[in-house]
Amino acid sequence: MIEVATALMVIKGAKAAFDVAKEAFDEIRECAEAGKSAHESLGALTSFFSSAGKAEEGIAHAKELQNNPPAEDSRNDFEVVIEMMVAERQLKQFYKDLKEMFIYQFQEPGLYDEFMGRLEKLRADRRQRQIDHKLHIKALEMAARREKAKKAQFIQNIIALILGIAVSVAIVAGIIWMFTLGG
Repeated sequence: MIEVATALMVIKGAKAAFDVAKEAFDEIRECAEAGKSAHESLGALTSFFSSAGKAEEGIAHAKELQNNPPAEDSRNDFEVVIEMMVAERQLKQFYKDLKEMFIYQFQEPGLYDEFMGRLEKLRADRRQRQIDHKLHIKALEMAARREKAKKAQFIQNIIALILGIAVSVAIVAGIIWMFTLGG
């Protein structure tokens, strides 16, 4: 069970990141309205995308918490869901408005799509590296289990061989004993 403090920290972190993204978006809007270029607004753009990414991660983590809610949460479920839903929708609107700003106010229509394409590729590559790392760890664990099973099988084979030899020697000794007694 997830602790309440952890869940609240995740939600507060997502909300704080969203607030920073909103402030950065307002600054970008002011730059666009003042006729500045996208390059002159780079600080605000960087702040926005950094904060928006953190907010998206927090929202995704909050959605995971819905599947495994903390015990003794004093906050109302509706309150948490509505906050995350509003933040998620507002972020989508920010992205849409930002694309329009790039096209119509910054006069750089391809820059937003190029940025988002590179961002998606970066995220996909990162996810693939995480998956590859997890698969590598699982492969190492499976190899260790196979090696352990091989050793156990080898020990069982040695014990079976020793027992087989002991039984064979006992049978041969019994046969020899029977012939020496009968003869």
